[in-house]
Amino acid sequence: MTKTRKPRTEHSAASFCVSELSAEEITRATGKSVSMLRRASDPDDCAVDIKFCDAGMLDAALINAGHEAKFLPALQNIIERETGRVPGHTPAEADDRLVEIMSNLGHVVDELRASRCPKGPGGARRVPMETDRCLSVAHELRTTVAKLVSDLEAEEGNVTNIHSKKEAS
Repeated sequence: MTKTRKPRTEHSAASFCVSELSAEEITRATGKSVSMLRRASDPDDCAVDIKFCDAGMLDAALINAGHEAKFLPALQNIIERETGRVPGHTPAEADDRLVEIMSNLGHVVDELRASRCPKGPGGARRVPMETDRCLSVAHELRTTVAKLVSDLEAEEGNVTNIHSKKEAS
């Protein structure tokens, strides 16, 4: 039975590598065996972890094989989860962020439609490369929504601080 792995985690990234890269590609990228990567993909087996540099090399191997990076989004997910903030986030006006969200939503719709196009690589059936692209643009959309939330929370904090300063005077 296949174990369920949370998306955008190091376990799902390792599992994706095992399913999409050959044993030779994995060994060439990391110097390690595919069985080690299988163990690292198991969320219940904490005895084997992936080194940061190996994750980077595996992402490079995925990109060279025509896929999206998987460990980089997992790392971003860890940072977002631990800090509650999106890395590299520059605050913006809510209206501007909404325009960005609508644009990203359009990209998601475009990729989903393209992935079901009868003239596409898999015909009307979505193939892994198309799923990667759909997930990538969906992640961009989710990141932009997280930025909007962060912007609004920061704005709320500033409003609270302004009220606190007035009360103190």
